[in-house]
Amino acid sequence: MELLLILFLTHALGQRSWTPQSSERSRIAKATRALEPIKVELLDRYGVEAAYAPGTWQRKAYEDFISALVNKEKTFPCIYGTKGYKANEIDFFFLDSENVSDLDTAKFGAKAILEYHKILRHRGRNVSLVLICPPPTVERSVDEYHELFWSFLKRLRQLDPKPWPAHIPHDTFHQKWCMNFDETEAFFAVQSPAHRQRLSRYAPNLAMVYQPRYIFDIIFKDTHYRESATKTVRGLIDKYDKIPRSPDISDYALDGTTESRQYFLLDKNEPAQCPYTSLDKAAAEKASD
Repeated sequence: MELLLILFLTHALGQRSWTPQSSERSRIAKATRALEPIKVELLDRYGVEAAYAPGTWQRKAYEDFISALVNKEKTFPCIYGTKGYKANEIDFFFLDSENVSDLDTAKFGAKAILEYHKILRHRGRNVSLVLICPPPTVERSVDEYHELFWSFLKRLRQLDPKPWPAHIPHDTFHQKWCMNFDETEAFFAVQSPAHRQRLSRYAPNLAMVYQPRYIFDIIFKDTHYRESATKTVRGLIDKYDKIPRSPDISDYALDGTTESRQYFLLDKNEPAQCPYTSLDKAAAEKASD
């Protein structure tokens, strides 16, 4: 009887070694190996202009992106993006494919973000990293771009060399959820070629603007300033877009809201529901692709 008990306990303890924690360690090790050989170069505005001659798709995509920021006749709603560009605090990385759900393409996006984190604290206040894709080779709808973007985030989670922070829920519908990569809380604002009504989310090339959340805490640490700035930006959105402001736009962590609906706004005033309840579960499924 004692021998049976010992065998049972040994088997049970052996089974316990295969825990979600061990699975996560395995994922992290695999992600680290996948990203280690990837080489990327981030460029500021002057770097882009030096590296890419007029007429190249990268130069044209860059100029299309910044033309909205500096347009004096129609003020772009994200005034902090405009400030960041003028102060040379925005960095750019050009992906090789618009199919950002592809593992190889996502690896370069993930490595670009990792490298960005190394220089981020020295780049200023109004910082962001803009991931820009080549011109589209196929016509996609807004919904298809929405799905493509979330497939990219799913890949990012798969390739994340760090664990998901314990204080952030895994549930993408939770009011306190936000994207995390490399143990850094982040916000995305996505622009696509398919947007026709919500012009603040239009760009000729798919562009994913990555911003660390701590920047918002620095810029908006004063409550009165935050309220005033929010009112200004939302007022500019009302003037800029052809349709009313999206009801998904809200402050972080308010009851009944979720940041997952704000990254990629649809071209109509319907909730942009995240297709995944958990990026971890989705990433685990994607890893088998």
